[in-house]
Amino acid sequence: MGLSIQLVDTTLTAAMNREAKHRRKAGRSAVSDIVSFLLEDGELEAALAAVGREALPTLARVDPYGDSEFDHYFCELALTELDRIAERPAPAGQRDFLDELRALFQRAIAEPTYIVRFIGD
Repeated sequence: MGLSIQLVDTTLTAAMNREAKHRRKAGRSAVSDIVSFLLEDGELEAALAAVGREALPTLARVDPYGDSEFDHYFCELALTELDRIAERPAPAGQRDFLDELRALFQRAIAEPTYIVRFIGD
């Protein structure tokens, strides 16, 4: 599977885009809108299989081969679902992943311009 899950600041302005292009031409690093990221290697699918896709319907809609973006509405839905299954037993690696994903959703909700982006392979 292998998703890259990114916490993205959507306030990247046109001026910042121009600056990023200029930086690339000059050989310097580009301006980035990625605040934080999480690499996933099957943990999401394992969680969906363990608790059932109906228990995590918002996360079940993530396409492992495509791209998805969660705005505040979907972040809140997904966070509610993760909170609902928090007490269920899970392997340590899967639990750690779900805790990190929960933290990304919480950060996205706390900042008006943040979204969570899932990039499939």
